Amino acid sequence: MIPQPWKIERYLLGELPESEMTALKALESENAEFRDQIERLKKDNIDLLAKYPYLHARSLRLYYSIAAALIITVTVMITLFSTADQPVVIAEDGTRTKGLKSGLEIWRKTAESSEKLANNSEANAGDLLQVRYIAEKKCYGVIVSIDGNGVLTIHLSGNNGKAAELEAGKAISLENAYELDDAPKFETFYFITDSSQFALAPIAEGLLHGKLPKNLRVEQISLLKKTR
Repeated sequence: MIPQPWKIERYLLGELPESEMTALKALESENAEFRDQIERLKKDNIDLLAKYPYLHARSLRLYYSIAAALIITVTVMITLFSTADQPVVIAEDGTRTKGLKSGLEIWRKTAESSEKLANNSEANAGDLLQVRYIAEKKCYGVIVSIDGNGVLTIHLSGNNGKAAELEAGKAISLENAYELDDAPKFETFYFITDSSQFALAPIAEGLLHGKLPKNLRVEQISLLKKTR
């Protein structure tokens, strides 16, 4: 079984426990599919460093997160919420809305239904979240999140590391739910849009350094991790 993207990221950075590093090294030598993915990530990393020579170790963490998410099927996400072929705009009380505004929404699965989370809501490891966006007009965008360990997760992007073309005039739920891990303190979600397509890597690199992109629209929601 091919490891999850976050584990491949840590394997490439040598940050896994010794037993797991040994197991993945064995898998790399025995599994052609896994080996091909590793080699492709390494090659893409060389190309990235040639293009952005200022990148450093923390940037490599970012790059491996992005590349793994783009190349490998995202197994860390769990299909949970059903999505219709033609999503509709629904208010919190279940009624259709008019005059929608662009924005980001985070919903948490509950025992009976789901609840909308406001900025700075408390959350726990294991919570299952549905991310959805609203684009008032045609544009391009990405949705990413950063946790308390400084790890970036891509929830929505287009092909070749570019922003995705967004559906306008509807509330669009992402196809998969996202399970919060046990990273401490927080998880902040960013919905970044522009009228023109843009590259994800430099945007994400800036976010990891605490810098919001200039000249792009940014919506963000932070969830505060509770300590059990």
